[in-house]
Amino acid sequence: MVRAGKITLTVALLAAMLGPAVVDFNESHVFNPAWPPHARFHAVMLLAVGIGMSIVGLWLVWRRSPSYGVATAVPVVVWGAFFVPVFVPGTSVEEYPGEVGRLAGVPMNLLLAGVFIALALVGYWMSVRKPRAGT
Repeated sequence: MVRAGKITLTVALLAAMLGPAVVDFNESHVFNPAWPPHARFHAVMLLAVGIGMSIVGLWLVWRRSPSYGVATAVPVVVWGAFFVPVFVPGTSVEEYPGEVGRLAGVPMNLLLAGVFIALALVGYWMSVRKPRAGT
């Protein structure tokens, strides 16, 4: 079960590393001509932080002496950050109304963030749980 937990955590970490970069490194965010250069600077900086943290998380999962708690914190923090702006007036999950798909009324970017947080927590649980006697 430990190996399955490591793989599950790896998926969550890879999603934290690649997901935002793939979705945001284009004209909708980083190269958006309507964004001032400093806003683009922060977008690229935030993508670099997520990528760097995820690389560290992958190392923590797969090193000889794993640190599952800290490795799990990486995707939880990266994806958890998607929920913080919801509480800040004047922010939105989308540039234009209807731009982001929804499932049961929940924006897909927030839904996926929640899924990857859950995946990371399941991976952690699978990695650290002790098998019961007889299993």
